[in-house]
Amino acid sequence: MSDMEYYSLKMRASQQVGEGEQKHEQHISGAERIVGRDSVEAVCSAMVKRAMTHSKGDPDFINVKIEKVHESDIQILKALPVTRVDVDTWQEGLEKAFGLIGDAAAGVREKLPELLRETFPMRGAMLYDIATGNRLEPDHERGVRATYMDALHSSEVDGCKNHFNEAIVLATKVANAPGMVAEFCVSDDPNYVTGYVASKELGYVRIMKMKEMGDENGGRIFLFDSRKASAEECIEYLQKKKVLVDVGA
Repeated sequence: MSDMEYYSLKMRASQQVGEGEQKHEQHISGAERIVGRDSVEAVCSAMVKRAMTHSKGDPDFINVKIEKVHESDIQILKALPVTRVDVDTWQEGLEKAFGLIGDAAAGVREKLPELLRETFPMRGAMLYDIATGNRLEPDHERGVRATYMDALHSSEVDGCKNHFNEAIVLATKVANAPGMVAEFCVSDDPNYVTGYVASKELGYVRIMKMKEMGDENGGRIFLFDSRKASAEECIEYLQKKKVLVDVGA
């Protein structure tokens, strides 16, 4: 019996901003899915629509990549359990997140505000080694991106972004990477203020306010322990392993 035919779909949209030597590419929107053959066309169309109607502006460049994936190469993971934390202010939300990370990774708590600021201009996540205090991304500007993932049995082709569903899929994959201790995330979407902290032990802790509405700054930190695995193993898993996450009903 042959594998079911799956395809990895990735969309990235950007625009040129600034003038002369200050001109640079600004990320507008990104998305990725792993879907069956019959859904490829509809999902690609939805991705392009999402890029063209994003709150960050009109893109100058949209790239859609379609890649065949064999079912036998896909790992199925159970979604992390979810906890919701309501707070009155974004400052309170950040403090709660910093505290949870501090419990998961001793000695990191006081460094987190500075590390978070360093992630603001990055396109991917920071990979921070709690054993040495070093950053381990091969390219500090690009960072490390977790890719090749989707929700199991997902058939949604709506062009609208579902922050929660996408985040729980990403957080579950990241938590299962070799040597991973915890993840800290604040969205860079100016219209989305919810963030999260996640790990195998904590589950997915959704903190409902972690920045001011309208703030375009956001970042992602992967807290890693080089005593448990090599950075190469971790990055290989994050960037290459195909994962479908069972998010339940």
